[in-house]
Amino acid sequence: MKRELLSRINQIVLEVLFRGFRVLYREDSRVRKEIRQWKDGLTLKLVCGPRGAVLAMRKDPDRGVARIRRAQRADITMRFKSVEGAFRVLSGQVGVADAYAAHLFFLEGDIYQTMSFVRCVEYLEAYLFPGFMTKRILKEVPGKEVSSLLVYGKALLESGR
Repeated sequence: MKRELLSRINQIVLEVLFRGFRVLYREDSRVRKEIRQWKDGLTLKLVCGPRGAVLAMRKDPDRGVARIRRAQRADITMRFKSVEGAFRVLSGQVGVADAYAAHLFFLEGDIYQTMSFVRCVEYLEAYLFPGFMTKRILKEVPGKEVSSLLVYGKALLESGR
């Protein structure tokens, strides 16, 4: 029961993450710059443990990222070892860098492109998490170019496609 609940929460957070990427591509110049540097058609997949939630997306020249069906093979895959480990990262209990150091996930793909993706996630965390959380999970908290409220509002209205 606990695993199923955490898996559902992970799926919701992945949806917010995806929509947040789309919003920040339009609203934050740093995220836009990072994504524009990705190779055309780059595919990314986040897998939240065995039989857990999955987010698969690719670089889209117009929208930054677009959702794709669960790609069997992606250019970059972050595969969490467990649903619980994914939950710890997605809920802001542990930062991505610390999760990698603690071996909570496997990384498949180009580390350079992955670091760009992680920078985008850190920008997104700065918008979506309160300051006390971001100070705990990020080495350096990036500034905001727009208000967090705007990002939340637009993410709620953003298409999930």
